[in-house]
Amino acid sequence: MSHQPTTDLYFRNVLTPHIARWWRRGPIRQVGANSFIAGDWFVLIRRDTPHQMREALAWPGRLAYVIDDDVAGAASCAALPEAYRARLAEFERRFHRDLLVRSDVVLTASDALSATLATDRRMASRLRRIDPVWRQPLADLAHFAPLATGATLRMVQLGTGSHRAALATIAPQVARVLDRHPDTSFTYFSARRVCDTLETHPRARRLDPMTWREYQRWMARHRFHLALYPLDQTRFDRARSANKITEHAILGAVGLYPEGWRPAQRLGDGAALFAPDDPEAWEEAIEAALAERPRLSHIAAEAAQTLANADPTAAQQAVWSDILGLDLT
Repeated sequence: MSHQPTTDLYFRNVLTPHIARWWRRGPIRQVGANSFIAGDWFVLIRRDTPHQMREALAWPGRLAYVIDDDVAGAASCAALPEAYRARLAEFERRFHRDLLVRSDVVLTASDALSATLATDRRMASRLRRIDPVWRQPLADLAHFAPLATGATLRMVQLGTGSHRAALATIAPQVARVLDRHPDTSFTYFSARRVCDTLETHPRARRLDPMTWREYQRWMARHRFHLALYPLDQTRFDRARSANKITEHAILGAVGLYPEGWRPAQRLGDGAALFAPDDPEAWEEAIEAALAERPRLSHIAAEAAQTLANADPTAAQQAVWSDILGLDLT
């Protein structure tokens, strides 16, 4: 099993200097693609091979388990692709339930997921919050300057198959917006067509999903002005992490988020744009965002400053230092 983005975002991007390699010693030893040992702690990030997950369950010391999705919520979420839902349902049945019970610490990537798990009183005292750390720098804002002279305003939707249902809801609306605004374009990710109108639109571009390495290289080469992030009103989507907020800033884009999504609420009105929670009502919100064209660079700058002030690297480093009992500064 290859290591997952989750492993980089919630562990390796911060702790790589402390992970032993063949040429150096270190207090942390990697034993699987997403599994690590530090002293008497076994750390499992999301999931690993069945063998490694059985090793985690049988570990005689303490276990820290990082989860960034509502796995149980996914198993019953009709908005998710069937294959994706079935895969998480099997994982939930075979390993996830037992890992939650076995873990000494469960690190969750959103307040909503923490709240869901805390309804089990046995879990409440073992929950810790953790937020992602990206290694890519946030974009500068040079790409906004050409907008003043009529350059194309580039919109984007970043997502995997699990975002497809919400994307499908706004796709016809985006196509109509593109028709009304010939100085706009839209880029989105999907393994297959989402909407016939959008699929054939001359200023819409559908990209196939990429490997994690490919995607990071792609991020370094591209810049956008407005990032659309619709979410379904499901337990699974409400529990999503704040990953996309930083992702959007790396691409230099102002985020347009559901007004009830708590991670974006923390950015505040000056650092993000907001739309109704129901994606079916997004057309007007996208139009309003386009009308903000002169202010977009200022909103993007405010978001970048807010993210930098939060110092996510130091925050995550402190979480792992506290749990593992290591000086990771």
